[in-house]
Amino acid sequence: MSGSAAGEAGRVGTSAGTWAGPPRWVPVSALVLAIAGLAVSVYLTVAHYTATVTLACPNSGTINCAKVTTSQQSQILDIPVAVLGLVFFVGMTVLGVPAAWRSTRRWVRSARLLGAVAGIGFVVYLVYTELFTLDAICLWCTAVHVLTFGLFVVTVLGTAGWTRPVDG
Repeated sequence: MSGSAAGEAGRVGTSAGTWAGPPRWVPVSALVLAIAGLAVSVYLTVAHYTATVTLACPNSGTINCAKVTTSQQSQILDIPVAVLGLVFFVGMTVLGVPAAWRSTRRWVRSARLLGAVAGIGFVVYLVYTELFTLDAICLWCTAVHVLTFGLFVVTVLGTAGWTRPVDG
């Protein structure tokens, strides 16, 4: 293998040609962000269902995790938002493993991109709700929002890194 070929972004051979995959940092970054989001979502879900787990966050004033996580808006159709986050990050973790990023199946890339878009759309709704409906911010929720935004950016950039078949 030539030096230039070894340094290129991952190329995946298919019967239709060779696909230039996303840069190598993309799958690693996406997986790290998804696992971090999964960890925070597990913590929020356990805190939701267990009275013995208290959120390490102030519970008075503007920064008030208890107000946010126990509000009427903390559930959608009787499903806790923390559980929705857990489901989101499980899906994005599966779609974020390096093998999924190397996949040439269009549905994998589409599902990952659709998941990231849905996640950031939901984050916009949640941030709006925290700021303008509840007048309170949950630091743990903010961590999830930041991780979701990062995952969205990495997913969009990584998906844009896929190109048409290359002559090879």
